[in-house]
Amino acid sequence: MKKKVLIGLAVFAAAALLAAGVWAWFTATADTAGTFTAGTVAIATENTYGDVANWNPGDTSEEEITVKNTGSKDIYVRVELTSEWGALTGDDFAADPSLATSNVTLECNTTDWVESGVYYYYKGVLSAGAETENLLNEVTLAGSGTNNDYQGKTFRITAEAEAVQASHDAYKDMWNLSGPPW
Repeated sequence: MKKKVLIGLAVFAAAALLAAGVWAWFTATADTAGTFTAGTVAIATENTYGDVANWNPGDTSEEEITVKNTGSKDIYVRVELTSEWGALTGDDFAADPSLATSNVTLECNTTDWVESGVYYYYKGVLSAGAETENLLNEVTLAGSGTNNDYQGKTFRITAEAEAVQASHDAYKDMWNLSGPPW
């Protein structure tokens, strides 16, 4: 009897497996993915300067500083100018804090830039691929206040530019401003 039950179960199991293999169902699956690419905020500074060899008291030299938007987003730009006297040896500059910079006048472009605190802010939005108008027009070494301590010394202007996306009032958070300085 056990043998008949086992054979019956085996036949039933084989029939069930055979029936499952015969039945086929139509099925389908679908996937979707949304992709979002963040924009970029990137800048490059350009500096062109005039003849600065043998700079003498009373001399004026042309200096051009611009900022280019190399990213994909519209941006606001600000620049901090730092001036210092020192010694230049090859590519190395050693600042000399004992030499005052008040004997040098920087003439900036106030039509396209506005000074607020230690920064110069470009007026308006700089589109992707665009370049600012020149920030610095001329640099003049004054006759008064320039004594023999300055002979052989080098005057250096460093322009540190910053940019922030123009959308969503990002400048308020990033630059701690309540509104644009212009």
